[in-house]
Amino acid sequence: MKIKLIFLIGITLFLLFPPTLLAGKIVTAKGISFFEPGRELIARDKAIDEAKRAALEQAIGSTVESQTTVENFTVIKDQILSRTAGYLKNIKVIEEKKTGMGTYEVLIEADVETSAMIEDLDRFKKVLSWQKNPRISILIDQDTDKSYLPAAHKSAALLTDKLKQGGFTVYKHSKGQESRMGLLVSLSLELSSKQSSYQNIDLSVNEISLSANIYRPDDGEILGTATAVKSLPGENKLKVLDDGAKHCIDSIWADLRSKLVKVWEKELYSERDINMVIKKIPSHARALEISNIFKSDVSGMLDSNLVNFKNGTAEFNVKYKGWPEHLLNEIQMSYFKKKYFNPAVESVEGNKIIISIN
Repeated sequence: MKIKLIFLIGITLFLLFPPTLLAGKIVTAKGISFFEPGRELIARDKAIDEAKRAALEQAIGSTVESQTTVENFTVIKDQILSRTAGYLKNIKVIEEKKTGMGTYEVLIEADVETSAMIEDLDRFKKVLSWQKNPRISILIDQDTDKSYLPAAHKSAALLTDKLKQGGFTVYKHSKGQESRMGLLVSLSLELSSKQSSYQNIDLSVNEISLSANIYRPDDGEILGTATAVKSLPGENKLKVLDDGAKHCIDSIWADLRSKLVKVWEKELYSERDINMVIKKIPSHARALEISNIFKSDVSGMLDSNLVNFKNGTAEFNVKYKGWPEHLLNEIQMSYFKKKYFNPAVESVEGNKIIISIN
């Protein structure tokens, strides 16, 4: 009975997922390279590399056609094509020749792992979405007077609506997740009142000021600010605060939006030091090898240095152009996991990343 059940499961899997789908997409492609006498081997290697790219490009085209339309497809395709080794296997040279035109031609057959490619296409799309949709979190300045907090929170809600309508992605502020938020906007609300007299009538004149400071979460450096002031008469301080704060949000919106976009574009790929801790490394030599892998095969990596290795745990100082989440996204891609190692993320706090090797 058990054997029969296994047989039925096997037949079902075969029908649902044929071997060609499980193995990937088998393609043939040609690569051509010019050569000089005595340098045929170099030309052959170049022709094979061109054939690999051509094979992958075929698979990318059919894969994307079967998926939803991808914006900035050229950018994504270039990223995929630069990593042929991560998606091609069982590469066979089925024909090669030198021509009278001074070229070396190679025809290959290769198995393209389309499932891995689709996974990485999604990751590249995610990176592009970060570029187009600045990620913001709003918080109230901790020095804000407690009696002003209701008006401050209303202001934050109003600003959140404006940001969402403007194409920004807004996260609820969480201290432990700041590194994933991109930029923080801190709102500060103040009220000053004074009495004046006009034709023997006592009046209360209130000045409401609102400041929005843009800063990065890891070091708190203020990268831009937008401010507004509104004067309103009235004895009801809560109503005055609500009305004045709303007016200030409307007043700073255009300036704040412009500054957020500019700061985001600058910060998205600014150089930063990241502390990377990797556990379960078998040897010091392997730790050094990983440092070299980062330098040679991780885009945006400016430098990588092993600063400590003890009991299978290595600590690296890396200089990287991008957010820590960008770096994690790349080393979690299928091509990287197949070629080097499979990272399991333990924590991300500010510019410190802790992972282990599976």
